This record gives sequence, C-alpha cells and structure tokens, in this order.
Amino acid sequence: MKLLLLHGSAKTASRKKLIDLKQGFDTNNVVVFEEGFDLQTILGALVTPLLFSDLRLIILENPPEDFTNYQLPTTNYQLIMWFDHEVNQKKAVIKWVESSKGQILFFPEAREVSVFPFLDYLATSDKKAFIEIEKLKNAGFEMQYFITMVFYLLRNLAVTPKGAKPFMREKLERQRKNFNLEKIINLYKNILDIDFKIKSGLLEKPQAEFLLVNLFCHQV
Repeated sequence: MKLLLLHGSAKTASRKKLIDLKQGFDTNNVVVFEEGFDLQTILGALVTPLLFSDLRLIILENPPEDFTNYQLPTTNYQLIMWFDHEVNQKKAVIKWVESSKGQILFFPEAREVSVFPFLDYLATSDKKAFIEIEKLKNAGFEMQYFITMVFYLLRNLAVTPKGAKPFMREKLERQRKNFNLEKIINLYKNILDIDFKIKSGLLEKPQAEFLLVNLFCHQV
C-alpha cells in the first residue's frame, strides 16, 4: 500500500494536485469516497480484487480520523486522504502516515486563484464565467481540472454533501432553483461529450473551454 495525505487551507491548489495524481491511473481503477462515507464500504473496496494486477487508487475526502485505527489490507493500491483544512500535526492520522513511511503534502493558505467564483458564476448563468476561466488558465489550470470541478458542482446541485456547512447548504438551495434534475443530467451528458471529443482530438481546448461555459450561460 502506498499512502499519501494532502491537507491545508489552499483547497484549490490541493484539489488540483489530487486531480493531477488521478491522471496517472486508469479511470476504472479510481474509487473516490466523499465526506460522510461508510467505513465498511471502504474496507470492502480495499479487499475487492481487480481482474488485472493494475495499481488501484482509493481517495478518501475528509476521512474520519479513527480510520487509522483499522488494520488495512496490504493489497495493490494507493491510498490518498484529502482534507480541505490543515490537520494538526499531533493528530493520529498524521502520526499514522509518518510511521507508515507515507508522504504528507501541505498546502498553506495563500493568495491563490480560487475556482469557486467560476463555479458560482456557472451556477447563476453569469457570463463573467468567461472572464473567470481566463484567470484560472493564466494561473496554470487546465481543461481537465475545469471539467472535474464542474462535475463537483453538478453533484452538489443534485445532492447536498452530508458534511456541508450551513452557508454552503443555503447557497446550494439558491443555486438549485436554476436547475432541475433533467438539466443536471443533460449537462453531465454534454460535458462528457466535450471530454470525449478533447481526448479523441476532435475538439481543441479553447473551443472546449468556450463550449463548457456556454452550456451554463445559455441554458434555459
């Protein structure tokens, strides 16, 4: 088992790093558990064998700290724990990663470009999203990151995350008025189509970026 922990207040940077790490795996070998996951489900995923001997990636977002108290199987996988905040160095999860010779990456809060204004503009069909995506591109973010974060937005619009803070719940309730389930499903399908065309060489990235934003800014 390879073990990696990402934490820190700079969520945009840490999320980007997480996406970069995922790119090194076949999508069929990546399993993501969002905050509020069931522990037994994770343990089941860890012991389930793959058809082939490929390395599997298991991602736990904001896992409970007592997760380290369980004896984990030593099967062929990499485990990444991603926290949206700084974890105290004295916490058991930090000590567990260190004693297991795992890697810890810290992303301190900084004056970074955030993706969340971009997502908020998309959720309100505001054409300022075109300007915001240019800022993100200038900061080094790429199309695959935009697609991943837009899927994150759509998942939250469909179902509010269990661990969402009150202000996030209120914001999602406001944004959800612009989206019914049919619209969310159609957006998913259209974005998957854009992603497929990029990877197939049928669509240039600047065209794909425009189409992605346009899906939201011209939705009825």
